[in-house]
Amino acid sequence: MQVRLGDVRDWPFIYSLSKSVIPVSISPWRRQQMEETISYRDKILKSFWTWIQQSESKVFITETEDTDEKIIPVGYLVLFPSSREELTGITQGWIMDVAVLPEYRGQGAGKMLIQAAEKYCRDRKILYLGLAVSSHNQNALKLYQQLGFAEERKLMVKVLD
Repeated sequence: MQVRLGDVRDWPFIYSLSKSVIPVSISPWRRQQMEETISYRDKILKSFWTWIQQSESKVFITETEDTDEKIIPVGYLVLFPSSREELTGITQGWIMDVAVLPEYRGQGAGKMLIQAAEKYCRDRKILYLGLAVSSHNQNALKLYQQLGFAEERKLMVKVLD
């Protein structure tokens, strides 16, 4: 596997994969029909590439060779390198989105994407890299903790009847 910078030609892959991981990302606290959630996310995703370009965010693509030796994408990461931490105003890299095809999870694709984002930030003297993850997504939490991410805050929710 290898990581490269993505471009607009990767958008169909990113769009498709980002829609497919919605069920994994949603908190079990959120009670809504999946169709409504997907419809809402689809509206956001339709303008996501424009935002990526306007914000000068970077896209990283993990790819591998299939059995026919064809190079195929297996995961992506969107990095917003000029995010400002909300309490201090310190510039940080922020991982906006990361996803790996289910059949390639646990094979190092996600780790490679995170490491590419870290290198990008280090090369530009960005001292912090942040992300948000649903607390129920144990596989993602385990990966991020193994890569040195630490819990900084807790986002809490209460279901009101």
